[in-house]
Amino acid sequence: MARTARHSRSAGSFRVNSPLSIGVDMTTNKEISAIIIGGAGAMGRWAVRAIAQLGSVSELLIADIDLDKAQRLVDEVGEPCRAIRLDATDADAMREAFAECDVVLNTMGPFSLFARRILEVAIESGCDYLDIDDDWESTLEAFELDAAAREKGLHVIKGIGGSPGFSNMCALVAARRLDKVDELFTGWSLRGAVTEEETAFPAPAGASAAVEHWLIQVSGSIRTWRDGREQDVAPLESVSLDYPGLGRVHAYTVGHPEAITLPRYVEGVSRSTNLTSGPEWIFEHVRKVAAAYTAGEVSLAEGARQMDEPPVPADLGPRDPLSQCWAAAYGLRDGRPVVVSVEPAAVPRGKMGGGTGVPLAIGLELLRRGRITRTGVHAPEGAIEPDDFFALYGNFVELPEGKDPLVIRELDDPSPVSFG
Repeated sequence: MARTARHSRSAGSFRVNSPLSIGVDMTTNKEISAIIIGGAGAMGRWAVRAIAQLGSVSELLIADIDLDKAQRLVDEVGEPCRAIRLDATDADAMREAFAECDVVLNTMGPFSLFARRILEVAIESGCDYLDIDDDWESTLEAFELDAAAREKGLHVIKGIGGSPGFSNMCALVAARRLDKVDELFTGWSLRGAVTEEETAFPAPAGASAAVEHWLIQVSGSIRTWRDGREQDVAPLESVSLDYPGLGRVHAYTVGHPEAITLPRYVEGVSRSTNLTSGPEWIFEHVRKVAAAYTAGEVSLAEGARQMDEPPVPADLGPRDPLSQCWAAAYGLRDGRPVVVSVEPAAVPRGKMGGGTGVPLAIGLELLRRGRITRTGVHAPEGAIEPDDFFALYGNFVELPEGKDPLVIRELDDPSPVSFG
């Protein structure tokens, strides 16, 4: 029988290795300056708007290879923004720009190509760092820089966007309602993986970096967590699971950081998986393109173009019931099997741009308020309290008076999850 519950922290014996930052006033003010790389892009400009709304910085440098586009965003948002041209492949140019800033924000993908060098220069420059990295390879590379960040007392948060980011926070909320966690699932629907068209910011020709990322993460092998350890598996494996309130749902494995970061902070997890969902006809097309890319028959750019232009059937099939972003934790409470699902009650404006940019802005604001205290390199769930995150998230969604920003459901005695 499904049960509904409001957002709260479990009082069970389950332990999460993340800080509570007890005793730090959420109203603490600290003046900081920041630079956002790719700030005029489809994800970055929504982060810029949210940062300005929160009043998080004394100055925000909108750094983009396209200076005219960056200036258009400055003209829209106003203070505290300033546009600069930056080639993020030029380490010297980054050092010069970072010298003015306390925090580096990175929204420029594909992260598998650019993230590590940008983070290295940020650490060299003594800057805290947050990004929206949704690539598992570059996330693991970032953890290799943990000692360097700790030595300088820097705070590095990898993947504070929608998925990962919001999804990680949901997973932590779900996990804390159980005494013991066995399986963690994070997921996102293709329905929400679209950007909002803006006349002032026309999309560049060709497939976006997000589509290129998606192709990379459904090709070859992906890193996930099975049998209590990291394992490389084939992507696009079909998964069926009981989801409270929805019944049996179906989704597909994809390479994302949540699968391998959550077990670093949540004890005892046997399996952690990131899933994407949508109509089967899309996944049939994606499998063909991914196979061609893996075999070297098409380039990344051509494969992404094909991914972005699927043949649309006359019958689109049933609507995907899953939320734009969600998490589910399977485990035990009081000795009984329970699954807990967590999803947003409402989402920010801007489609994928708002869903990604707003969490980044929240991360920056929590850093400014002293709510992020752990130094070194961490995924969001290792350094950010869900209560803090969702308290600010409520500023960006429309909710009835007194309503919680999360929908939390529970199901007793769920059927086993089915893979394949």
